[in-house]
Amino acid sequence: MKYYYLLVLLLSPLFLSCEDTLRMIPENSVTFENAFENEHEIEIGLLTVERYVRKSLYLTTIPSSHGEYTDYRYKGDAGLLRESNPQPYTAAWSHYYEIIALVNVMLPYIDRVEMSQERRDFYKGQVYFTKALAYFELGRKWGDCPVIRDEVEYAPITYSSWVEVIDYALELAREAVRLLPDYSEMTDYKGNSITYKCTPNKGAAQALLANLCAWKAGCKYMAQPEEATYDERALWVEADSVCTALISSGIYKLANTPEEVCTSTLVGSDAESIYEIVLRDYWNELENESPYSVHDLFYYFGPMYQTWPVIPGMSAGSLAFRSWKILSTTVCEMYSERIIGNDTITDLRKDAYFYKVDSMAHDTLLDITEGYAYPWKFRLVKLGTSGWSAGEFINFDQNRIVFRLADIILLRAECRARLGNNEGAIADLNTIRERANAELYHSSEYGGDLRYAIFKEREKELLMEGCRWYDVIRNEYYKTELYGGFRNVSKQDILDGVFFNAIDNNEFSENPLARQNTYWLKRM
Repeated sequence: MKYYYLLVLLLSPLFLSCEDTLRMIPENSVTFENAFENEHEIEIGLLTVERYVRKSLYLTTIPSSHGEYTDYRYKGDAGLLRESNPQPYTAAWSHYYEIIALVNVMLPYIDRVEMSQERRDFYKGQVYFTKALAYFELGRKWGDCPVIRDEVEYAPITYSSWVEVIDYALELAREAVRLLPDYSEMTDYKGNSITYKCTPNKGAAQALLANLCAWKAGCKYMAQPEEATYDERALWVEADSVCTALISSGIYKLANTPEEVCTSTLVGSDAESIYEIVLRDYWNELENESPYSVHDLFYYFGPMYQTWPVIPGMSAGSLAFRSWKILSTTVCEMYSERIIGNDTITDLRKDAYFYKVDSMAHDTLLDITEGYAYPWKFRLVKLGTSGWSAGEFINFDQNRIVFRLADIILLRAECRARLGNNEGAIADLNTIRERANAELYHSSEYGGDLRYAIFKEREKELLMEGCRWYDVIRNEYYKTELYGGFRNVSKQDILDGVFFNAIDNNEFSENPLARQNTYWLKRM
């Protein structure tokens, strides 16, 4: 029963007022003073935090989805075009600050509970990683936002620039890398091995740190002039070094084939996955919270494209009614064929990521497919077992993979290309192409633009996994890779925050020092 109260106590900083703190509390009650008395209770508290990370990261992916690759998307989507009304995501914003509040409550108790220094570092590392992850998402989704460091009591706070937000996240991530053990060395308070890859570990912290460095370095063009004075090359060097340490650790290994990426890596807990949000084992928990919202959870990245034959109860013609579609001709061009002797060699990702492109999207079936391909990358589904959902599609029976090794190898390739290490960049690029049975890099590709070749490889490899929007922005490719109003943005639009989401009005009532994204303020 005490663990239930621990959960309540963890949430209470979000709701307590000054008057609340003055109320008399019975001596036998569970309070902040006696809630965390041993290592087990610290672990329970961090598991509660992980639950909130799981819910927040999974439920709040839509704000960045407008940069995902698509040949067709619903024309009225303001997020795609940046030409209509703003799309505020207050729920997502508040979720991240809930996570920050929870870990700030936990941190002081980690120092008070009797345990070894090694265990103390492990728990502190988890706190620092979680905060860094939350601020990374806040900084790249909303830009300027409040930075709450160690405070546990609510007070109005002014906004920090996105550069300051990322700097704080970098500080936290570096500390997490220093403190956290490798995945292979993680144990719980009883000494049992921890196998879930949702528990922060050194590899996850390294992946986060590398992405933070790359984001700040690549997005220098978005910084205000007075802040655009930092050394982006030093950040690329750090990202390269961190990626190398992670890759060379030997803990993580590429799946053997693109098919295995779909059926194992994206399902969860395989050797290529570095950090993930565990969902497969929690559908009952989520369903009990809200059955209708659970059914809507599948609207994240790849699953937003999915129809027949993945989702039960749909027909082949259902593709025509989807608002997210990729042409079969695009798929065939993206994963091109080559002739070697008498053999036709095809990029293996074509048939792994898409269902029977050459037959189900053939010209003779245009009345069914409208020329669009059926995504196949995310294909394992969860069916309801009782009540309203018995036998019905619930969701995709897989985890949300945040970082995987192929992503980090290609990120290192980008770092190396930016630093002038073309040989190393090409080696990394070809590592991913070799697995896919794709043609190895040659200098005539994309007019000899190696960096762009790496970007396009990330597009192919990580298609529908939620990376492309950030890749486009980090590489400053928005005029060629995005649509509509994005192609016409000015330098001032960029400085005003065109690539960030609007903040909902509710935030202004809760924080009188809050301010709206300047780009969106001009359009309200």
